[in-house]
Amino acid sequence: MTDLNNSNADEERPNAAPNGGEGASSNADDLDAAWAEFASSHADDLQAVEHSRSAKRFEKHAQRREKEALLSIQDLDQGTFTDDTPQGRGPRDFTGSSWLDTDSVMDRYGDDFTPPNPSIGHVKISKLVFWVLLTAGVAGIIASAFMPALAGILESIFGVCALIGAAGLIVQHKGHTQTRRDVFDDGARV
Repeated sequence: MTDLNNSNADEERPNAAPNGGEGASSNADDLDAAWAEFASSHADDLQAVEHSRSAKRFEKHAQRREKEALLSIQDLDQGTFTDDTPQGRGPRDFTGSSWLDTDSVMDRYGDDFTPPNPSIGHVKISKLVFWVLLTAGVAGIIASAFMPALAGILESIFGVCALIGAAGLIVQHKGHTQTRRDVFDDGARV
């Protein structure tokens, strides 16, 4: 490749051998010697270039590129993405039964299990009215913000409705102590 850049004729080059004969090996020796002479004469300059910021950046970039190319798709075998791995290697490969499995719960307690369906019971009319007043009051206050001409009057009316509904629900609320069956009952129902 370097012969193309050399403008000297074959006879002007030292140790030049046409057709790559005996002079080719001596030409390589001359190049090595010339490089060694160049390196020794410019050692200070080469040392400065070696420790320059650009050289360090290039070295880091080369190391990064080297790490990126450590694994390629050709390095992986065919079984990497298929299901030819041995079973039982991970936590999701467990095939035994657990106490959390619904089938084992049904086997343990029998097939006569019926889920609870509690009745809500009788709803008092007064409690229903207070809930309607509370929700209508809150919704009316929010809606009156979109009618600025009537906002003062509507907010007053709906505010009173919300206050009456909230106060009525608080007054009618039966505490936790009224729902206990005995002294040791904590209110939990199963």
